[in-house]
Amino acid sequence: MSHSTENQLISKELNMNRPLSLSLAAMLGVSIAGCNEESIVKVRFLHASPDAPAVDITARGVKVVKDLNYREGTGYLPALKGNTAIEVRPAGTETAVISANVDLQKGVEYTIVALNNVASIEPLVIANDADSPAEGFIQLQVVHGAPSVPEVDIYITGADDDLTGATPTLAAVPFKAVSDELEVAAGNYRVRATLADDSNVVYDSGPIDIPAGSEIIAVATEVATGLSPIGLILMQEDKNSPVVALNDARARVRAVHASPDAPEVNVLVNDAVALSDVPFAVGSDYLTILSGETNLKVNAAASSATVIDADLSIDAGTDYTVAAVNFLASIEPLVLVDDNSQPAAGNIKLRLVHAAPSAGLVDIYITDGTDDISILDPAIQDFDFKADSGYLEVPAGSYRVLITVADTKTVAIDSGTVDLTAGQVRTAFALDPAPGSSDFGALLLADLN
Repeated sequence: MSHSTENQLISKELNMNRPLSLSLAAMLGVSIAGCNEESIVKVRFLHASPDAPAVDITARGVKVVKDLNYREGTGYLPALKGNTAIEVRPAGTETAVISANVDLQKGVEYTIVALNNVASIEPLVIANDADSPAEGFIQLQVVHGAPSVPEVDIYITGADDDLTGATPTLAAVPFKAVSDELEVAAGNYRVRATLADDSNVVYDSGPIDIPAGSEIIAVATEVATGLSPIGLILMQEDKNSPVVALNDARARVRAVHASPDAPEVNVLVNDAVALSDVPFAVGSDYLTILSGETNLKVNAAASSATVIDADLSIDAGTDYTVAAVNFLASIEPLVLVDDNSQPAAGNIKLRLVHAAPSAGLVDIYITDGTDDISILDPAIQDFDFKADSGYLEVPAGSYRVLITVADTKTVAIDSGTVDLTAGQVRTAFALDPAPGSSDFGALLLADLN
């Protein structure tokens, strides 16, 4: 964490720059000498205001947390019980954006969340009895802390459970809602969220192994990247890792059949059929899968014979294109990482992939629509089989891609004029002739917009 604990919630400043994993007992021993232990309670903080800057936090007029960034939090800090004035300020300033008085009571543990967009920022105070879960159990509490996300249904299930027909653990949870503490057996769990009364998953934690005795508050916060608009922040009683960010664990993968003499194929992800009867020169839409080590098989649709069996390492929040390339006797996967970030205003992004095994080296010309390349230099020269251009960012408009045998003006592939509008991202595959044809071809895929 980039923030530091300058002081604890007591009257004397210690000017400590120590990790938040410092044990509570050590902090108490240094900072509250002379105080009755019965007067001490535990308080922790979380910054969950998505457009607010880093903040400092004061208690009873003393700075206790410095430079707390969005989605960062603290472990428990000791505080004197009783009425406590707490302020949240933009880091390095004396201007409070939150001023709250919290009556801290003995036997209660407090989590104070700076919540909502900065124009409406407010404190959410979560007060829980300082009890522990039963032996072999955990305590889990859920908070909807994402101001731009409507009501959600939350499913807390086994790691491999199917949601088909499942009843939400928590239904129609609105922004700022705090669930009761759920006490469940320790084990391997998975947290998924859908919009209320909708079956489409908008967040998937992937498997989470939660050991017995864990006490966790899971706060749904807004995120700007990845497949989900939310990510969980886990506040837990772990001195080494009191705060854990748990973003959506999913990735997206699409498949392209680019092997000219291969039959129709089925695509299996971890031995489950994801696509059936895919013919040559066809690309699928994106499929959403869990990240991690993933087995991908390509089987001949008619016989179920496996022609590709590949183990892939899939990163969360990443888009992939996996193409079956080369002739059937040498068929192999070509794995591409897709960049579906928005191009600059007024621009498009185009990626070119050489997937024509019989073409050899080629030159690529990108024109404004003309087919006259006699005086033009190629945009890409000596482009080899299985190479890709990366994403070329150019102004939106009408383009034509012409592919020639390397060092000649003999056109093998002509895309014709393609109109591309601002914000679009596209991938174009150069392909061998289909069976029974002598004409090379192209496949244009819509990556974004």
